[in-house]
Amino acid sequence: MPPPPKRRATGPDPLPGQRARGALLGMAVGNALAIPTAGRPFYAPAFPELAVGPYQDLHGGGPHELKKGQVSEPTQLAVALTLSLRDMKRYDAADALRRYRAWQPHAFAVSNPMKEALEECDTGLANAVRGAGKRVWQKNFRRVANAGALARVVPLGVLLAKDPFALAQAAMEDTALTHFDPRSQLASAGLCAAIAKAVTGGPNLKVEDLLPAAETGISLAGAALARQESDFVQEVARASMLLREDLALAAQKDPQLYGPELHMHRPGNNAVRAAFRLAFWELIHVPTPQAALLDVIHRGGDTELHAAVTGALVGAFHGEGALPEEWRQKVLLACQPHNPYQKGTVMWEVYHPRHLLLLAPG
Repeated sequence: MPPPPKRRATGPDPLPGQRARGALLGMAVGNALAIPTAGRPFYAPAFPELAVGPYQDLHGGGPHELKKGQVSEPTQLAVALTLSLRDMKRYDAADALRRYRAWQPHAFAVSNPMKEALEECDTGLANAVRGAGKRVWQKNFRRVANAGALARVVPLGVLLAKDPFALAQAAMEDTALTHFDPRSQLASAGLCAAIAKAVTGGPNLKVEDLLPAAETGISLAGAALARQESDFVQEVARASMLLREDLALAAQKDPQLYGPELHMHRPGNNAVRAAFRLAFWELIHVPTPQAALLDVIHRGGDTELHAAVTGALVGAFHGEGALPEEWRQKVLLACQPHNPYQKGTVMWEVYHPRHLLLLAPG
């Protein structure tokens, strides 16, 4: 009997779409999962033992009494960026910033770094609004590297996955709007480059492939930023060195995230490095997105941000199907009006995570 004929491909490789959706939904799921634990002082065992705790599902709650599956600032701003990318057909910094400013009046909570940057926009001249993030950084003596932009740039890693130079530039530029420190800008570029590698890496992709991809993103961004900001070349070089150190430590059993130099609960001026290092540690050492996210949310600190960044990275590598379906559905249906003829709130109509999938339709 002759062998059965081989099935011919009838469409594009499903892996890129699955991984792109995994990155976008992973971010939203991680953010929603962390709502009840954000800012709480959880005891966690030393790495590599995983943290355990009472929250094994999406519960909502938190200080703002959110619904199950509802997201907060990290994902809402990523949605704002997604809508900008859809409407502009490219990355446009002015349009993205306009949407971030439009989001603030509707937000139930705005992180202090974001609030400071947006207030600086309001006090600046019209032609200097895009320099608000830089002015805030300089007012803080060029010391503070916050992590608030690290999750919102994830859509760039999906949309620009095949253009590493444009991706590095866009990740830097968007981060600098509100979080100018070179550590923040280069971390965003490194994370986006790793997500892009996951999306385009094909069926034989290995976890280890994402680390050199992140390093390449850091290098491209560092070279571009040093050219653009010649007064801050030393800061750029140091940021590049520190983030490479974070990737190296993420590969170790103990990422040293409870040490005197960098502590997850007290990140000080290095919040972006804590989030960046933790996400890559979870990617390398924890076998499933579910286990990685449950570990993150029970380690305390800025769990909403940490889980959003980690969810994006592990979701990009493992794909949408590796995220628990129940979690995905709760996120995608949260805040939906009960009456189909009733108009939803702005958190449903504008800042809802279902809009993220505009960049990676199923």
